[in-house]
Amino acid sequence: MKGSPTIPPAGCLLPLLLLVFAGVSGEASWFSVKGPAEPITVLLGTDATLPCQLSPKQSAAHMHIRWYRAQLTPAVLVFHNGQVQGEVQMPEYEGRTQMLGHDIDTGSVALQIQQVQASDDGLYHCQFSDGFTSQEVSIELQVVGLGSAPLVHMTGPENNGIRVLCSSSGWFPKPRVQWRDTIGDTLLSSSESQTLDRDGLFHIETSLLVTDRAIGNVICSIQNPIWDQEKSKAILLPEPFFPTTSPWKVALACILPILLVILAWTSFATWKEHQVKRREEKQLSKEQWEMRQMKEETKSAVKDRDDLQTDLDRRKALYKEDWKMALLYPGYRPV
Repeated sequence: MKGSPTIPPAGCLLPLLLLVFAGVSGEASWFSVKGPAEPITVLLGTDATLPCQLSPKQSAAHMHIRWYRAQLTPAVLVFHNGQVQGEVQMPEYEGRTQMLGHDIDTGSVALQIQQVQASDDGLYHCQFSDGFTSQEVSIELQVVGLGSAPLVHMTGPENNGIRVLCSSSGWFPKPRVQWRDTIGDTLLSSSESQTLDRDGLFHIETSLLVTDRAIGNVICSIQNPIWDQEKSKAILLPEPFFPTTSPWKVALACILPILLVILAWTSFATWKEHQVKRREEKQLSKEQWEMRQMKEETKSAVKDRDDLQTDLDRRKALYKEDWKMALLYPGYRPV
């Protein structure tokens, strides 16, 4: 029909769509974000700067820029429509962050965190968004807290030695604690505790029991694991402070075990002798009882025999009397 738009054949639509999507895809991947390859290390209480850069260089003034940590919202800082958006900011970063955008026309910006705290330690993400395109880079911030100089003092004699205590506060991250002598040999600590204060900083307490008089003095060393910077304090251990051992105590320590062995042997021998004596007394008592029983039985038997003999003699006498009477008097009958 004349004047009507010409509809391309169906076979031509697919190439056109592919060209459109290819153009969109090419536009969606026309930049990337770069950041420092190594962690940024700052001292506790100072300012930290986390830079990120568009590649290739181009203006980011019209873009949505977001610094965030574990989650997108709330963020550490959000830049949109040419200004910082404070309503989506994490409360702990309010008043402590700003965006350094002097070179935003070349795609170079930075997040500045003022008065860095222990809680600021960790991973940050710098994200650039332009329409449907979003790219980001991760930056690690390491916070270093160098604590106070160690306080070292003796608590007095203990277990044939001297106990020494060492304490220090304000360390981050968790420090390495070590006791050593003057020639650098490590000494094994007796106890160690590391606790966090309300600011997230480590408080250290450690103790050492020194029993070797030859050591002379010891050093308490506390070292930051990131910077390998240490703070140490030495203390002299004079020999008079070590507990002394009296000669009679040494002699007693040698003699006492021997006395205990002798006492134990004597007690055992006495007990054994007592047991034997008891058995003998028991056996003797049994024999005496049996002898007494035999005597009583013999006495009873003799008495019975005598009684029978007496009765027999009486009967014989009566029989003889009756016999005589019968001979004298033929009509006699025994009563």
